[in-house]
Amino acid sequence: MRRFFYLFAALPPALVFACGESKPNPAPNPETAAATVAPRRDAPTPKAGSKAEPQAALSADAGPAAPEGPQHYIGALALQTPVLSEMEWPKEGKKGGSVRLGYLRQGGKAPVIPEPHVKSNCSEGWYELVSGGFVCGKYATLDLNHPRFRSSPHVPYTDRPLPYDYGYNVANGTPIYRAVPSREERVANEPWLTAPKKKKREDGDSDSEGDATATNVSATTSAAPAGDGDAGAPAWYLRDYDGGKPQVTLDDLRGDGPVYRRMVRGFFLGLDKQFISGGSRWWRTTDTLIVPADRIMSWKMPTEFHGMWLDDRGKSDGDPAATAPAAHKGPGLVGFILNGKARKYTMSPEHKHVSSGGDLSRFQAVRLTGETATVGQSNYSETEEGWWMRDADGTKTKPGGAPADLKAGEKWVDVSIGQQTLVLFEGDKPVYATLVSTGRTSPIKDKDHATPTGSWRIRDKHIASTMDGDVASDGPYSIQDVPWIQYFQGSYALHGAFWHANFGHKQSHGCVNLSPVDAKAIFGWTEPALPEGWHGVSSTAEHPGSWVVVHD
Repeated sequence: MRRFFYLFAALPPALVFACGESKPNPAPNPETAAATVAPRRDAPTPKAGSKAEPQAALSADAGPAAPEGPQHYIGALALQTPVLSEMEWPKEGKKGGSVRLGYLRQGGKAPVIPEPHVKSNCSEGWYELVSGGFVCGKYATLDLNHPRFRSSPHVPYTDRPLPYDYGYNVANGTPIYRAVPSREERVANEPWLTAPKKKKREDGDSDSEGDATATNVSATTSAAPAGDGDAGAPAWYLRDYDGGKPQVTLDDLRGDGPVYRRMVRGFFLGLDKQFISGGSRWWRTTDTLIVPADRIMSWKMPTEFHGMWLDDRGKSDGDPAATAPAAHKGPGLVGFILNGKARKYTMSPEHKHVSSGGDLSRFQAVRLTGETATVGQSNYSETEEGWWMRDADGTKTKPGGAPADLKAGEKWVDVSIGQQTLVLFEGDKPVYATLVSTGRTSPIKDKDHATPTGSWRIRDKHIASTMDGDVASDGPYSIQDVPWIQYFQGSYALHGAFWHANFGHKQSHGCVNLSPVDAKAIFGWTEPALPEGWHGVSSTAEHPGSWVVVHD
């Protein structure tokens, strides 16, 4: 337990606050990757009575009618198998014509009409999905026993807050291999395996001489990699930064030969499975690359915090965010406790005196009546349970105005930077409230990561995708498979953050960070809905994204 909190406290700032445009990692050679792992496994099925999952169909009329008879599926063979609106490839700069509706991820499968439409632009034939859209048979297969499909990483978990397991890279220079390396390749690329091991002499002083260690690797030679342009200088990841960060960029981390790239301490990976090969333990990542397991710490969410539904939805499904049906007095106001030592207060009838009562826990959510009072120098808000919350102990929702073009009953998302809260609305009815972490602000340009204000529609949604970048003030960061991403403006998005628990405070590089539980619930609620088996979906004129309003 101590080790976990030590590593959490020592996280590089760029990883604690990461936000950037998502991107898939280039896939390695499928045949090579398939040869190093066991057959594919499916993710667990949702438990009976669990809340509706985000991979729901768009709508009853979203696509062509499924043919009668047994359901057929098409499996994705590419890391991203595109779903297009027509049996044509989109042309850059051309208005109209075929557009990308979304994509399937390698190992995913979607209901399909199993009739190929062979065209010159796809000799393997186009296949129409039951939910709408077409995929080219070059990147997908009807044969779910196809070796590349069966050896794919597991599909995202749908009965957990996170779609994948994650690992934290504990040291600079950890190589990500394209396939399991040979012993010679390991020695050449992991010089610490054969570095001299210090041993204690009888007088207690350390002795730099000793037996060479080669963890699970037999070798007789070890040449330290060349420096970064300085003759005779050690590679960047072999240098001592005395608690600082290496001055490298993502381009500097690119590898060659068996190494796809290297990592800086604090990078996160999406983990598919662990296995043993050549006497060593390895992790295969969610994009089928390979990393030595002894450099990766399995990561656990630092909090299971979540917001609350403001009506009775989810109650019958056992949703932890559901609230009991009640005749609420207030206009959907919710308070969140941020002070771990906060207490309940009792207010005198004339609102002149308060007395403290029971303890409150951090992140506790309470319904508010809208009644407020000031006693001395402190402001208080009345809860529907009858006690009063001291405003200084937390925050409370304060939604702004609805989008100008909002249709009756349409879904929209309110994000308050000042309150660090988010409220979901259906028309003028608030239905969910929670805490967020928006972008850090600073008068120093390189450190100012303010979340922009304005109104936009959700553009793209991804179950998970990589966010990385070079930040002048923080250095490089990389988080593979950031969960439940919803882009609304450029590279700004709503998404889950499993690497911190500072919700209710500014923390990010500009995105709106949510707890994983909240991010998943909101992902499943907003439009466009994600069709069965898809990994990502884009909004269209026919299926526009929900509004996101960000205000101070």
